[in-house]
Amino acid sequence: MYYELEGIAMDSIDSHLHSEVQFLASFLREEEKQGHWGDELIELSTAAVGEYAISLSGHYYQLVSQNGKIIARSPSLAIAGASLPFKGELPAPSYKIIIGPGNEPLRMMTQSFKLSAGTVTIQAADTLKETYYLLRSFNNIILTIFPIAFIILGVGIFMITGWSFKALNNFSRKIRQITEKNLNERVESQGMETELKPLAEGFNIMLGHIEDAFAKQRQFLLDASHELRTPTSVIKSYCDVTLKKARGEIEYKEALTVIKDTSEKMASLIQKILDVAGLESKEVLLKKETVDIGSILSNIYKLMLPIAEENNIEIFLEDDKKIELPGDKERITELFINLVDNAIKYNRKGGTVIISSNIKNGFAVITIADTGIGIPEKDSSKIFDRFYRADKSRGEVKGAGLGLSIVKAIIEAHKGTIEVASTVGTGSAFKVMFPLA
Repeated sequence: MYYELEGIAMDSIDSHLHSEVQFLASFLREEEKQGHWGDELIELSTAAVGEYAISLSGHYYQLVSQNGKIIARSPSLAIAGASLPFKGELPAPSYKIIIGPGNEPLRMMTQSFKLSAGTVTIQAADTLKETYYLLRSFNNIILTIFPIAFIILGVGIFMITGWSFKALNNFSRKIRQITEKNLNERVESQGMETELKPLAEGFNIMLGHIEDAFAKQRQFLLDASHELRTPTSVIKSYCDVTLKKARGEIEYKEALTVIKDTSEKMASLIQKILDVAGLESKEVLLKKETVDIGSILSNIYKLMLPIAEENNIEIFLEDDKKIELPGDKERITELFINLVDNAIKYNRKGGTVIISSNIKNGFAVITIADTGIGIPEKDSSKIFDRFYRADKSRGEVKGAGLGLSIVKAIIEAHKGTIEVASTVGTGSAFKVMFPLA
């Protein structure tokens, strides 16, 4: 039974690895058809979420060129400067157990694919820690049950064993039916005996993690590739047009200026993507210092006042008392600049922005209120999602839809919360709450 369960567990992991490799291969082929070879390598090296974005998380992928050079790898490898072992090209899928980064046991799949740009070998690996733990738990259960059964009921052991095989076979059959196409399904643990119930529940937890990571990675890759495709297309178009014929110095300068500006926007977008991923995965370390909220808000008020006046908007600072709390001054400043900047951007001519702060029930409460266009009710629960931008009038302001995602990630990294109250045509109020200790 132990080896059958081990085979089932390995088959499940191999199925996930195979799906991951095929997904990456399909992504490369599609991007190559559209002429984006090179751009997708940047996306694969940066646009990953969940466990693929956490350093040494036990979930990795790596792309190797035909000359043995690593051309892309998951942030979980890149952040730690680690890599997967590469022994050469393998046209057929190959699976093996290796000792990976951090001396962690991994199940790794390797397969090479022929593309127009050359042969690319894709490797994907998942940790075996949870699998080994489940197998050890099952082994301990067997070692506990069988001796007692032999002593107490010699003949009854055959009935118990027969029942166990039936339950395990049902369990095995259900597991084999779960693939990357139906990761939402779960093994029914209700009614199972005590011995198998923890195994089923543990497997369901593992499936939930895999499903969540798979869905987030796919969505994030699609969103990031969509956002990055526009600036890369602009750069390529300007290069193509400029190189079609000889041009004067002024035309070259104009083209290079556009390319430079677009590259800077793309670099800024990539940095924001990395910031959000790092903050959400807890990989970005916050500085521990005493932060004077009143001083930060005062500096932001002075910084944003000229911008507000330029847009015919009045900005007020209402500071009730001195507020100090532990945190990262630079990150906290960044989040409030984002909120005040939004309050000005989405305001109306002649409108107002009010910055206020106070202490309530052991929390610092900072509110940024405006008299702007407001947020539709259907959008209020989604505005903190990555790449989400509300429609209509708010959509007229350019941006990638990452500002409020960064704001929320910084607040949650400080164990705080953020709430928004908004009425279309009246304005919005963002309330940030930080624990004082």
